[in-house]
Amino acid sequence: MRLLSIFGFLLMSLFALDDVLAQSPTAKDSSAVVLLYHRFGEDKYPSTNIRVEQFRNQISQLKSGGYHFMALSTAVDALKNHEKFPSRTIIITIDDAYRSFADTGWPLLKAAGIPATLFVSTDPVDQNNSNYMTWNDIRALEQDGVEIGHHTASHLHMVAAGLEASLSDIRRASARFEAELGSVPKIFAYPYGEYSSELAAMVQGEGFEAAFAQYSGPVAPWQNQFALPRFPVNERYGDMTRFKLVSQTMALPIGDLIPTGPIVADASNPPLLGFTIQEQIRGLKAMACYPSHLGKAADLKFVTSRRLEVRFQKPFPKGRNRINCTLPAGGGRWYWFGQFYLVPGGRLD
Repeated sequence: MRLLSIFGFLLMSLFALDDVLAQSPTAKDSSAVVLLYHRFGEDKYPSTNIRVEQFRNQISQLKSGGYHFMALSTAVDALKNHEKFPSRTIIITIDDAYRSFADTGWPLLKAAGIPATLFVSTDPVDQNNSNYMTWNDIRALEQDGVEIGHHTASHLHMVAAGLEASLSDIRRASARFEAELGSVPKIFAYPYGEYSSELAAMVQGEGFEAAFAQYSGPVAPWQNQFALPRFPVNERYGDMTRFKLVSQTMALPIGDLIPTGPIVADASNPPLLGFTIQEQIRGLKAMACYPSHLGKAADLKFVTSRRLEVRFQKPFPKGRNRINCTLPAGGGRWYWFGQFYLVPGGRLD
């Protein structure tokens, strides 16, 4: 699972380590940060694991740093109603129902009073895989206050599988949720973070209230509510400098986004990303955008004072790709805008 490119290290070197967190308790942001975890203390899986000491340090930072914690369902309601969030709102999500969340991750979060949402793929649970929770474990977590989300049955690559197979897989999982928990979760997460415009429309049509991917960026009301970003956190990208950076980001207010979908055909590779800044923000010339494969910032062209195009000549490789744009927001915080792109035909594991 590829996460951030070299731009992350550049930002870390620029990020001020001093805490500039004192704010009025009534301060509001237009966006919130959703963090994504998988495994806890399973050190032989570094790409999806967070070490226990790293996680303890992150919780300590969140508890001491003036953050506000929110359940994912509450955040989704706020997004739908275009409500602002308490400043520095953090939402914790966990994918795949690995046993280490029940054994290690949740006890630490519960002790700190931090809510969490667990996205469950039902097949590994039904197969009694020893690395995964049982339905009894999941019921106990739900009774303990953990929200349960929908993550398909087989954790399939939905874009490669196609609409019909993906819908069938979702409905098979929904039947298992209904049988084991008495209801079907209303919030969805795409396996591997892979989606298309057609899949997002299908998920919406299936009655879900929102859907989340795995590319970096805060959530905001102006985004597609069925292709929302989350910041992945693992061993490599779980150090405290990066964690402090991403946990304080704010969504860059953009509109008129092109291209509108994440699938990149050969004829449109590399894509020409364009967007308009919807609010008056000072210092736009300091923005930098980093394609995941480029190893450096792309060229930015200001079509107007607030309309930008991101230009680079090297095509994305086949598989999952990303572009992340960042802009200093003052007070040690950053505006952040991320986009996910998928070039069909590559290895997706």
